[in-house]
Amino acid sequence: MKRIEGTFLQFWWSMREVAPAQWEREFVAMRRAGMQTVILQWTQSDGRDLFEAPDPFPQILDIAHKQKMRFVFGLRHDGRWWREWGSADYLRAETKESASLAREVHRRYGKHPAFAGFYIPYELWDAAFTDAQMRQLREMLVGIGRTCRELAPNKPIFLAPFFAGLISPERFEQVWLSLLEGHPVDVVALQDGVGARGWDDELEQKVPPYFAAMQRACRQRGVKLWCDLECFRLTNNDPSRPQFAPASAERIVRQLRAVSPYVERVVTFDFYHYMSPYRGEAQKALYEGYLATVGSRRSNLPASDGSR
Repeated sequence: MKRIEGTFLQFWWSMREVAPAQWEREFVAMRRAGMQTVILQWTQSDGRDLFEAPDPFPQILDIAHKQKMRFVFGLRHDGRWWREWGSADYLRAETKESASLAREVHRRYGKHPAFAGFYIPYELWDAAFTDAQMRQLREMLVGIGRTCRELAPNKPIFLAPFFAGLISPERFEQVWLSLLEGHPVDVVALQDGVGARGWDDELEQKVPPYFAAMQRACRQRGVKLWCDLECFRLTNNDPSRPQFAPASAERIVRQLRAVSPYVERVVTFDFYHYMSPYRGEAQKALYEGYLATVGSRRSNLPASDGSR
């Protein structure tokens, strides 16, 4: 069974005020759980740069390096994506904006020893894309990926799509054979969907067929397959306003067993909000339960000083 080796970091504007001491505690806790990679979900959200002065990322990178961890920078999050992804003009504009942002991110952080690549935040899914739509989406990914490779030739490029059971696993495989043509990214971290979809009781049936399909597509295209394991659970039945809470360690282990035959590595979404022992009792219970279950050494962590 695979273990969780890293985490996404969904970074909101308010998190710029998290004190360096708190970030250090977070990274120490991640490291104790065996995590080595942090994937920042985005550095720009709806046109606002998260690295506006005072830039929080140099200190975070220093902490990551001190803990011998890798830090991957996500690029551009744009809320219009879900409405306009089918527009060729929109995709061309986003390609240009993302490439420009990648150059700025690399200028700022590319020489830091903890810098470990780029993440493309646009989330693709198991839609019945037409051939024209797949070509346009692939051109966007290839365009962004080309710029990232020019900037950092030896650093991987990540993508994290999801599935909701909208098409068959067989069709899903064909879609991704098309989208991954031209090797636009190096790693696909496929979301397992368990937390977002509320698949707690049926994950063993829902998850493996799509991971097997993606594994076949990735192997054919020379792309690595990871799992983006959702460490949260759905707490309501309102799809327009979903609410989430930390999952149980028992469910996390079931998720790991379900995806382990298909993936090279597992990262989670996301440690800071749902698994950090400093973020609440439910988060602490998941963290300690996970450590106990996977056999890691349980440590007496220092108490949080409440700084945010």
